Amino acid sequence: MIDRVLKSAITASVALMALLYVAHNFANLQQAFDFFIYTTSHADQEAYPVTLLPVPPKFLIVIAMVLVFSLELVAGIGGLFGAWKLWSLRAADAADFEAGKKWAKIAMGAAVVNWWGLFQGVAIAGYQLWQMPLGQGPFDGSWIYGAMAMMTLIYLSMRED
Repeated sequence: MIDRVLKSAITASVALMALLYVAHNFANLQQAFDFFIYTTSHADQEAYPVTLLPVPPKFLIVIAMVLVFSLELVAGIGGLFGAWKLWSLRAADAADFEAGKKWAKIAMGAAVVNWWGLFQGVAIAGYQLWQMPLGQGPFDGSWIYGAMAMMTLIYLSMRED
C-alpha cells in the first residue's frame, strides 16, 4: 500500500511542478517568446560559434512554444488526473491498479519528452544553449526536471507484488 500512496504523491508533485512552469510561461508570454528568440538566434555563442541548426522564422518559434507548453500541460493536468486515479485505486487489486497508471505514465512521458527531448536535445545540444549566459538555468533545470519525471515513470512502471 505504501508504494501506491507514494506513486500517487510523487506523480502529483511532478505534475504540480509542470503546471507551475506552464502557468509562469503564460503569465510571462512575451518574455517566453523573447527567450525562445534569443536561444535560437545563435547570439552569445563564443565557445562554439558555428551552430548547425538554422535560426528559425518566428512562426516556428510559436509552434515550438505551443509544443513545449502543450507537453507541460499534459504533464501537469494529465499527471494530476493520473495521481488522483492512482490514489482512488490504492486499495484495488493489482490488475486494476496497473490499468489505472495510464494517465500518470502518459504525463510523466510528456514531461520527459519536453525536458529531455526538447530542452536537452534541441535547445541544449542543437542550439548550444549551454554556452549562452542565460542558458545555464534551463540547462540545469531541464536535466533535473526530466530526471524527476523519468525516475517517477520508472517507479510507476514497477509492478507491486
